[in-house]
Amino acid sequence: MLGCGRDLMRMSRGILDGIRSANVDEWRNSPNFKLEDASAEMSVFGLLKKILPFAIPAFLAPSIFGFDNGEIGRLPPMGFNTWNRFFCDINEQLIHDTATLMKSKGFLDAGYKYINLDDCWLQRDRGADGHLVPDSTKFPSGMKNLTHFLNGLGFKAGIYEDLGTQTCAGFAGSLNHELTDARDFVNWGFEYAKIDNCNSGGYKGSNEQRFKRWSDALTQVHRETGVWMYYSFVEWQGFDAWLWGKNVANTWRMYDDIFDNWPRVVEIVNNASFIGDYTNFYGRNDLDMLENGNGDLTIAEQRSHFTIWALTKSPLLVGTDISKLSQESTDILLNKEIIAINQDNVIGDPVKPFFWGRNPDHTWDPTFPAQYWSGYYGDKKHTVIMYINFNDRTVDLNFTLSRSPHLKGDKTYKVYDLWKHQDVGIAKDFFFGRDVASHDVRAYVFTEQ
Repeated sequence: MLGCGRDLMRMSRGILDGIRSANVDEWRNSPNFKLEDASAEMSVFGLLKKILPFAIPAFLAPSIFGFDNGEIGRLPPMGFNTWNRFFCDINEQLIHDTATLMKSKGFLDAGYKYINLDDCWLQRDRGADGHLVPDSTKFPSGMKNLTHFLNGLGFKAGIYEDLGTQTCAGFAGSLNHELTDARDFVNWGFEYAKIDNCNSGGYKGSNEQRFKRWSDALTQVHRETGVWMYYSFVEWQGFDAWLWGKNVANTWRMYDDIFDNWPRVVEIVNNASFIGDYTNFYGRNDLDMLENGNGDLTIAEQRSHFTIWALTKSPLLVGTDISKLSQESTDILLNKEIIAINQDNVIGDPVKPFFWGRNPDHTWDPTFPAQYWSGYYGDKKHTVIMYINFNDRTVDLNFTLSRSPHLKGDKTYKVYDLWKHQDVGIAKDFFFGRDVASHDVRAYVFTEQ
């Protein structure tokens, strides 16, 4: 049934793509068509939701239409976020220095375009006028000057709020102030909104309804200003945000917070291994911010962490002190061949498991998840293969090509190593992965010959 649903979704998307430029006058007499709430700002998908409800099964409509903020939500966002390394210890100078360093070190050229404030940028209480008040000690020049500085370097600015009465760190939340806050964010020049999920007991609707309050606010501000914000929200593993996230946002968290240690990275990978079908263009699982450069993650673990996040099409938000980032860690984050797969504008599907390895029953295992993953890249003649060594020792990781749904057992493939940046041979029937170090990763592009 799920496979049938995906086929219908692809068919429906094809229909929609085909009629983007079609004349829709012939449908205007449909009893389902109402124009009174249409506006010049409505997207093609928004109009189609009014005139073609009969063309698409109801259970597929949310997945096809979703939260429509145009092309800014098509691909995973890349950038920087303050939380993982700095928590509440943030200020204007830190943002200036981080952005300047990221540009000089090549991060902006590699695609890392968002510089995002997380919690603690604001005061504990709203002002007498009901608006959020930035912390003037931390940000003495104000928010507009901050975003202007970032824009001047070529970056876009992002900001944080919470859908509850308070943020996770106890500052003023957005409950019942969503539209006011969205207007202020756009007025200040921010283009990315991260909305958290703490202290949210004041609203009793479903999780989807609660986060929709922010997508409704962002949509209204777009009508007023013509400006869209990228919308990312934080929900936790127990609430299955992947089932409905695309209806209301561009990205949704799919597990508890990441920490700067290998066991938590592995837990997140385990959860991601079961929900890859919910990531595609315009909506995706968010595996949380990157911990590269933090804690005691080894270089092998950092390489695995980054590769998995990138190839599963998760957002790539660096969360470390750029001024202290080693060259080895920097080189991992700037691997443009890995980034190109994350930012593939032709294939929106992520890599997905095709062989679990030590866990042949494909069961939930937060200590030893799926090892072998694959997916198409660019076109169906290119296949990405990723495998991870979750063992605490060096092992060989081999596989039969026909196990992957993206490879053909009777074909020959040229194999390119995305970390060595070179061709490494020809594969037919079987591929040998020799001496994969503990907690390390291998990533290849297989090209059909």
